Amino acid sequence: MDVPLTAREIELIETWKEGALWPDEERVLGKLRRAAQAGEAPGLSRLQVQMIYGWVEEQVGGHYGGGQVLNPEEQIIIKKLEGAMTGGTASGLAD
Repeated sequence: MDVPLTAREIELIETWKEGALWPDEERVLGKLRRAAQAGEAPGLSRLQVQMIYGWVEEQVGGHYGGGQVLNPEEQIIIKKLEGAMTGGTASGLAD
């Protein structure tokens, strides 16, 4: 599925996952980099979207000292990922 992440959103996600520990993580990071360079939405499997969502949860769950406090960019990324995982709209925009 294509997840409509912008190049800026992809760059932000990459800063959250510096260095891949597993080959699957490296594949996902590679897909994100290629999509950002091409200016296209990355084509990701459901499992890959869940992996990225896990990275986002790790990032937003700890860097503000506790619960999930999101800046606008993080909020949009999460909405897009959640939309992709549920099979609904993944635009991140209000309906």
